[in-house]
Amino acid sequence: MDPVVTDRMRQAQTKARVLREALPWITRWAGRTLVVKYGGNAMSDGADAAFAADIALLRAVGLRVVVVHGGGPQISALGSRLGLTPTFVDGRRVTDDATLETVSMALLGQVSPRLVGMLQSAGAPAVGLSGTDGALLTVAPVPGLGHVGDVERVDPQVLLTLLDDGMVPVVASLGRDAAGALHNVNADAVAAALAVALPADKIIYLTNVPGLYEDFGTADSTLLSEVTAGRLRALLDAGELHAGMVPKVAGVVAALDGGVQQAHLLDGRVEHAVLLEIFTDEGIGTMVVPERGSSSPQGVAAR
Repeated sequence: MDPVVTDRMRQAQTKARVLREALPWITRWAGRTLVVKYGGNAMSDGADAAFAADIALLRAVGLRVVVVHGGGPQISALGSRLGLTPTFVDGRRVTDDATLETVSMALLGQVSPRLVGMLQSAGAPAVGLSGTDGALLTVAPVPGLGHVGDVERVDPQVLLTLLDDGMVPVVASLGRDAAGALHNVNADAVAAALAVALPADKIIYLTNVPGLYEDFGTADSTLLSEVTAGRLRALLDAGELHAGMVPKVAGVVAALDGGVQQAHLLDGRVEHAVLLEIFTDEGIGTMVVPERGSSSPQGVAAR
């Protein structure tokens, strides 16, 4: 007699198949380091809760996760309430004294506490910090942009200590220059610099698009599932990328040039996007790998 399979049993079997598919990937990535840049454009009530649950699960199965967060829309919204008009040069926010105060308020007073709270509620012991803590980031001022800095040096010791203690560091993109002055720093660049310094095995950029497109904005536009760092470098040099993707792609290239073995551009609005990328055979979004033939650490697979 054939076994009786109820709807409840079928649902349980579906969950078991998911776990079976995920197990090899969980085993492969346990103990490895992952940097996730969570962009302000991807943030929302529903997305934040799913993101926090994903990070908590990654930590629970043995990954060492560092979260770097943006906050561009939140900074602009707070600035608008304070009567400030944002100014951008080549996609970078001009940061005068009032804007720097707004950036600090939005990142350290709104975005970071919210993410830390949601991570803790999801079961991940999270700690909020910025690039000013523990001399994490030393920056070089960018001429003409006010209090804006480029990452000059990273001291990852504070992150390594937190990771060794089982914590999830949540890093806001602020840093100090050699004279101790506070600067606003691009979060995409911060994520790449931290990934290189740790060093991380993988970096993920979560944004509000499905990934990187070829022929973006045309009828022939197609999502690139996998691309090499060399191809991205060529696209950057040729000016063929949508302006909003330039800092992320530049961060990806910098991370892979610095020794990180994999990078991903994912739609952070998709529920459980991080888990789908790391723990399923198909993955989603765009995966970026080093040049063909370059060496990879043992155990690091395509997805």
